Amino acid sequence: LACYVQTKFVGDSVRLDLLRDGRATSVDLPVAVRSPKLPAHWNDAPPPYLVVSGLVFTVLSVPLLKWRNAWGGYVSDDISYLLGLRNDYVEQEGDQVVVLAQVLAHRENLGYDKYMDLHLVTYNGAEVRSLRHLHRLIRSGEEEFMRFEFAGDGPVIVLERSTMEEVTREVCGEHGIREASYLPTKEETTDVSAEESS
Repeated sequence: LACYVQTKFVGDSVRLDLLRDGRATSVDLPVAVRSPKLPAHWNDAPPPYLVVSGLVFTVLSVPLLKWRNAWGGYVSDDISYLLGLRNDYVEQEGDQVVVLAQVLAHRENLGYDKYMDLHLVTYNGAEVRSLRHLHRLIRSGEEEFMRFEFAGDGPVIVLERSTMEEVTREVCGEHGIREASYLPTKEETTDVSAEESS
């Protein structure tokens, strides 16, 4: 089947004979290119990031995995989990794997500064689809607390919303970070695979 599909182009269709509930049926499926969830690079631009009360979120990418030496000898369980996501494909246009890259310590996030390389799954119960989506969820929320839940047996981080802006400003100032976020548009971070397919 794989050899047959490789002879097709985007827009072509493939006829599949299926057996469902004991009955044979035929289905025509369109051929499409699946987009990987992990960008191969950022086209010489800085990676996107979002700082929230000292929590630094970014998008899982091949450069991040290389920087964390994911293909080296020993890797942590968290990096091993993230490495397992490298072959996932997007379900919706714009999907990304959002990762807690590190926590910049502050009195308001004490105890959380040991966490890093964690896949963020939900924010206040809402599934996180991308870094830009997380930014919108945080900005539009009115809950007293911000609750970040991570994949697997990852921790749950809960921070006060009322101190978010002040803590973010202080952390960014202390670490020389000019802006609390860098969220480029899709056009600014087009992956090489998209360029090559055109």
